[in-house]
Amino acid sequence: MSIAQQRVLIIGGSSGMGLASAQRLARAGAEVTIVGRSQAKLDAAVATMEGRARGIVADHTDAASLAALFAGVRRLDHLVLAAAGQAAWGPFATVPVTALRQALENKLIGYWQSLQAALPVLRKDGSVVMLTGAASRTAMAGTAGLAAVNGAITQMAQTLARELAPLRVNVISPGLVDTPAYAGMPEPAKMAMFGAAAKSLPVGRTGLSDDIALGVEMLIANGFASGALLDIDGGARMPR
Repeated sequence: MSIAQQRVLIIGGSSGMGLASAQRLARAGAEVTIVGRSQAKLDAAVATMEGRARGIVADHTDAASLAALFAGVRRLDHLVLAAAGQAAWGPFATVPVTALRQALENKLIGYWQSLQAALPVLRKDGSVVMLTGAASRTAMAGTAGLAAVNGAITQMAQTLARELAPLRVNVISPGLVDTPAYAGMPEPAKMAMFGAAAKSLPVGRTGLSDDIALGVEMLIANGFASGALLDIDGGARMPR
């Protein structure tokens, strides 16, 4: 399926994997709308994109903001949910319930109400791609909160692939990817973490945002893909 002239909206499209997906889809001829909370970040992101692209300010955790967003959208072929909020990192015994609630609100509930708001304008046989995270696919100490949130999204998406058919609903589970989410780390600590991860992976490197964007493009273009869970993690889930 050609995605040229297809209308794609990406929530969380102003940076990281969402932006890389927007850039790739725009190069392929899609009409891309990216959504985020900061007009300045959206403007900077749109400036990096070829073809037809625009940015709209909206908050995916706020129902009224989403209603206003989709009131201005006449038709949509594909929806990509790539937004992420504060993650509930840390040892299970010390992660406060408030952190888990915030993570659920930002991602699981944010994805839920974003798709609900989009349904009236989303093409019945179009597609939805949700980005989750490898913590829900590989048992790693200190990531129980991430696993809970992303695992819930995966199960929700696979149920929706049946319930909302012929709308196609798919999930990508990225591994460790170098995105602005790690910009706050001291550079030596970041380099050490990514270096150790690269050595442990069969592919010998950590991920780039465009690795994930390539998967987003494939799932949008492949009309036979629905209910799929695509691990793009450099082989992290393979037994050693």
